[in-house]
Amino acid sequence: MPNACRHLTVECLNEYELIRKYRCNDCGEVMMCACNEEFGNRFLSHQLEQGVELETQARIKVTIGFRPNVCNECRGLPLVAAPTAAIPGRTSKIKRFYWRELFFMVTERAEKWVLENPDAAETEIQEKRNSVEKEVLAELKELHATAPKYDMRESSQAEIIARYNVKVQPFYPDYVEKPQKGAVVLLEGEAISPESFVAREFASDGWSSMELESTPLHALFGVMMWQLLSTDDEAQLVEFGSRTALDTGKPTFPIRTFLSQDFGTRTYGARRKKEIDEHFALLMSDNKPDREYLLELFDYWRGHSRDLREYLWAHRDPDVDKARQLIERLSPESILIILRYLIEDYWGRFVGWPDLLLWKGDEVLMIEVKSSSDKLSAEQKRWIADNATRLKFPFRIAKLHRKSRN
Repeated sequence: MPNACRHLTVECLNEYELIRKYRCNDCGEVMMCACNEEFGNRFLSHQLEQGVELETQARIKVTIGFRPNVCNECRGLPLVAAPTAAIPGRTSKIKRFYWRELFFMVTERAEKWVLENPDAAETEIQEKRNSVEKEVLAELKELHATAPKYDMRESSQAEIIARYNVKVQPFYPDYVEKPQKGAVVLLEGEAISPESFVAREFASDGWSSMELESTPLHALFGVMMWQLLSTDDEAQLVEFGSRTALDTGKPTFPIRTFLSQDFGTRTYGARRKKEIDEHFALLMSDNKPDREYLLELFDYWRGHSRDLREYLWAHRDPDVDKARQLIERLSPESILIILRYLIEDYWGRFVGWPDLLLWKGDEVLMIEVKSSSDKLSAEQKRWIADNATRLKFPFRIAKLHRKSRN
């Protein structure tokens, strides 16, 4: 008997899929909206049989194909914004919020041009696609100005700084006229990076430092959580190319590790709460956080965690050494807070960490370095909010200003 359900309430499985799948809250069937049928059949036929649920990363079979009036736009409902991360080449809000529309429009117009110019070389096709993308971006900007599809309002840098009472410490270095490879400021005639400049300025006041950003945190996570992740009943074999081989320019070879499909999501943290609690009990000595005990576990698990750290791009020895140094410099309580914070939502929290960790005796300080006109990214603003409410590390922004020509 045909399904008589009208699918009045549906839930999108993953807003970050190009051809989105929806599960009906009444009958449980999984479908796609008919407004994507033509494009999907022409360009993305491999995505039409199943979807990937965002929270669990489970593959969900599409059960009843395309159906009319499924998505919010076809139903006349407000659209759900699903901005992508601000990465190089995709920092503008138009690209981040309208990434899906951009892909659809560029793909269709570029294909039309290729069909009209069958003898075009690959370089010509790429040049045409680049020009089409610029053209579409301009149209999307105009669309957003006159009839916006998404609410792109985000807390500004100034609002975040004020809301969480972040100290901003100004510096006024000389800038290199022709910077190369990050060496953009001068200190005693030497061209160095903004991070090195700030570290040296604090060193004059007795602070030691190490570069932090995110990778040492990934290495810390990989080593200290390896045993928990490898004992998941739902873990599956994951195969990928060696990151170390890529670094050295040697032919890559496969590396295998075991991870569940929902690894790194909030669902994983909730699903394995009992096992996570047991693992954190294992990380304590006599029910208390202990630095020497954590260092012993780190040294013992370092080799065992190699494959997982390769998967996390935390495979380089200098980054693993920095991870160990984190245990030496931060309180053991802080190390456990970091690990629990990451295991609860790894992919949502693994970036945005500050540039520098400073210490002087038992005192520590994390610093985000911003040069000239640099702004906080969305991930950095999220970290500042999380730090204020959850992590609670002493933190400030070091802002490097260009000296006035006057």
